Amino acid sequence: PVIYGRHLIYPDLAAEPYQDYVGGEQFLYQLHVIGQGEYAVEQIRIEDTPISSFEEVQTEIIPPGSRVTLFEPDVVTAAEVAGQELVAPNLVQSGDDGYIGPFTANPVDTTAGALGIDVVMPRGLYYANDGGSLDSRTVQWQVEARAIDAEGGAIGGWVVLAQPSHSAATNSTIRLSFRYSVSPGRYEVRLKRLDTKDTAERAGHEIRWGALRAYLTGQPDFGSVTLLAVKMRATDNLSQRSSRMINVIATRKLPVWSAASGWSAPQPTRSIAWAFADACKAEYGAKLADSRIDLKTLAALDAVWQARGDSFDAVFDTSMTVWEALSRIARCGRAVPIQQGGIVRMIRDAPQTMPVAMFGPRNIVKGSFKIKYVMPGDDTADAVTVEYFSSRTWKPDETTAKLADSQGDNPAKVNLFGCTAKDHAQREGLYIAANNRYRRRMVTFRTELEGMIPTYGDLVAITHDMPRWGQGGEVIDWRAESAKLPWTGAVLMLSEPLTWTEGASHYLALRRRDGSLAGPFRVEPVADAPTMVRLAEPLTVTPYTGGSEERTYFSFGPGQAWAQSARILAIRPRAEQVEITVVAEDSRVHVN
Repeated sequence: PVIYGRHLIYPDLAAEPYQDYVGGEQFLYQLHVIGQGEYAVEQIRIEDTPISSFEEVQTEIIPPGSRVTLFEPDVVTAAEVAGQELVAPNLVQSGDDGYIGPFTANPVDTTAGALGIDVVMPRGLYYANDGGSLDSRTVQWQVEARAIDAEGGAIGGWVVLAQPSHSAATNSTIRLSFRYSVSPGRYEVRLKRLDTKDTAERAGHEIRWGALRAYLTGQPDFGSVTLLAVKMRATDNLSQRSSRMINVIATRKLPVWSAASGWSAPQPTRSIAWAFADACKAEYGAKLADSRIDLKTLAALDAVWQARGDSFDAVFDTSMTVWEALSRIARCGRAVPIQQGGIVRMIRDAPQTMPVAMFGPRNIVKGSFKIKYVMPGDDTADAVTVEYFSSRTWKPDETTAKLADSQGDNPAKVNLFGCTAKDHAQREGLYIAANNRYRRRMVTFRTELEGMIPTYGDLVAITHDMPRWGQGGEVIDWRAESAKLPWTGAVLMLSEPLTWTEGASHYLALRRRDGSLAGPFRVEPVADAPTMVRLAEPLTVTPYTGGSEERTYFSFGPGQAWAQSARILAIRPRAEQVEITVVAEDSRVHVN
């Protein structure tokens, strides 16, 4: 899995678990993969209990590229060996050689450097004498191995690895493990009992083949992942079920970028920005070079999110496209990913005060201006229930956010992947509710190639007569008292007569030659001249009134009504024109 931020993980197995017996006690060996990359492990637990409470458990965290030292990680257990009894010579049927097996120890294309054998005496070893005590009994067996090829054919003769024996006087189960070094290769193994079995009802004299293991040579390449090795001794505190309840609370380590020093060494972070950057750069992500990621914007957004307390804490454990993953990461920060000129950027929906472009009657194609009003109905959600994964309980949770005057009777449900804090979920819920209520005027229009100046999410100013969004036109002449910028006492002559609102302050904005906005500047009327205005503050741009290019456009109106602010939703080239879709902006959307 790919994990970002701080999260609870029930880690997957990185290799097949195995077990053996040491001093009569059973040990279980499990190798888990926490996730891609490096982590700061805060706590290892069995269910809800810290693993430090269990003396019989040893753990090791293995960073990417390091070796497992707690135990041998690459061990294969043969499924065919499942407690078969070794038949004693006095009970072998006629024509049978008494061997159990052979069973293949390791799969094709693997090399074993050692073989492990478990034997079990399920009734113990004893003889119950007439005095009520137990006499000892001995069992002896032979272990043989033979090298085989990929097809399972023998490439050598049988080799006796050992003829061990064991004596005891106990009616408790006896479990023993043995390990034998072999020349690297692929093997099959067989066992044979050598001693005579005491068949008396008073005797416990049975031996079974418990397991066959192959210890493979070398260490497997698990890739750039962090591993967790766990060695558990079976006791009353720990059972097989407990081994499946191991979980980890960890924080992902990621490089952090700054304009001054570039990328840092990996460090624990819950940042939305650097999770986004990692998904863009990583081998399991888009594999993009730094030059194709807008890192400066990510650094600026990271400062915003840190100040707000917004973070991204999530586990990606299912297959999806990189773009879907980027969208999920960005959404947790109230943003969306876009690709512009081959560069991946993140655009956050935040308050903006200065439009980047101005569109009015002079640069909106005639007949292309359309407004769609999205009217609320009975089914319109008046609140938002945000589903998130709580870091307090480590379980799914939800919270309902509603605006101050909302009843909250008909909430919409939203799943905020990567959110683990209730206050974060509440903030995003209020934003979504406000967005649903106040952004209900969709505008579409066409313009010429200057429509390529803004980008998704930018704020633009729109002037148009139909909805009475300000007044617009051209500057046809002007004069000023000063001899250079900034122009003081400037008077502008406009192409259209202006309508003034009594008692209100009026403002006029101008479009620069590069399409950006200058102003708005506070203006005053000129007596008996409806097409002229006098600036009440210095003019910081030189209007163009010639005939070799477009004249300077203006937008005029009282207070904030000199134009309608709108946020870009889509920009689509249409032959020699550009179609722009915007939503009329409302400052009440940004409630937090």
